[in-house]
Amino acid sequence: MADVYTVALSLIGILLSLPALLIAVNLLMPKVTKRAQTRLEQTPGKSFWMGVPIVSAFALFIAVTSQVNIGAVKALGFIAAIVGMGVGTVGGAGLARLLGDRMRPLSNPTSELTNLVRGAVMYELAALVPIVGWFLFIPFAGITVMGAAAFALVNWLPRPAEQPVSRSASQPVS
Repeated sequence: MADVYTVALSLIGILLSLPALLIAVNLLMPKVTKRAQTRLEQTPGKSFWMGVPIVSAFALFIAVTSQVNIGAVKALGFIAAIVGMGVGTVGGAGLARLLGDRMRPLSNPTSELTNLVRGAVMYELAALVPIVGWFLFIPFAGITVMGAAAFALVNWLPRPAEQPVSRSASQPVS
C-alpha cells in the first residue's frame, strides 16, 4: 500500500508543479515567453520545422553520450538533457500564455495571471489524455514549442504582414 501512495502522491506533486513552473518562467522571463507565444501564434509551422532538427540533435547527442563509458561524456549528455528540458519549458510557457490568451473571451474579464494558470492547466490536461495526448499532442507540441523557444531565445520574431496600400479619395485611379 505504501508503494501505491508513493506513486500516487508523486504524480499529484508533478501535476501541481508543472503549471507552477510554466507560470514562474512566464513571470521571470516575460519578454522571451511573449516572443515564443508570438511565434506559436503567427508561425506554428515554422516553429515545428525549426524544432525538428533541434529535438533530433538533442536526442541524438543524449543517446550517443549515454552509450559511452566515460563519466565526463555521460555528464555532457546529462547537461544536454537539462538544457533541452529548459528550452522546452520556455516554449511550454509561451504555449501556456497563448492558450490563456485564447481562453480570455470564453470567461469573464480576468487577470492575466488567472489566464496564465488556465492556459498552463489546459496544456497539462491535454497532455494527459490517453493515446491521443501521449502519442500525438505531446510529440507535436513538444517539437513545436522547442522551435518557438529557439526563435524566442535568439530574438527572431516573425516579420509583420505587409499592409495593403489603401487609396484615398483624393488619389486618382489610373
